[in-house]
Amino acid sequence: MNNKEKILLSALTLFAKNGYTETSIDKIAKHAGVSKGLTYTHFKNKEELLVVTIENTIAKMTSEMMMIQELNFNAFFNLFFASLQNNTEIIRLCLLLVIHPQTPSKVINILDSQKNELLNLFSTLLENKFRENSQREAEILLATLDGITIEYVTNPNPLNLKTKQQYLSNKYTL
Repeated sequence: MNNKEKILLSALTLFAKNGYTETSIDKIAKHAGVSKGLTYTHFKNKEELLVVTIENTIAKMTSEMMMIQELNFNAFFNLFFASLQNNTEIIRLCLLLVIHPQTPSKVINILDSQKNELLNLFSTLLENKFRENSQREAEILLATLDGITIEYVTNPNPLNLKTKQQYLSNKYTL
């Protein structure tokens, strides 16, 4: 792992653990085992470091969901719930960023873009079953997944998560 990757991993870890405003460049550099100056060589400031961290992780997770070979809810839910369990820290960070008033607008735009991509995907998958209400149903499904995500991030229970996944798969399989 090169120094830039170490810095990004440390930033992700500390932002997720302590929040954006409570994490300094100095703390990130110390955690990564690099100098503060080297961190500034790679990243202009803390905001840029946060943006790159979010872009690298969220964009990857979203693109994985959008690249499902067989576009259906079973495949989506399998990937979503596995991602929730495997990426709990980054998902926790995203939740904190969404509700924090000092989150940089560029990060909010990235998260909004992800949300819109998911809504479009859901709406497309729901067109046959819900016709003119597919957009509204997509919004309800996303809100349901947001609630499940918040519950899991704050109180991880894989068995409970599996039960919810099975319920949603049964409900939305066309």
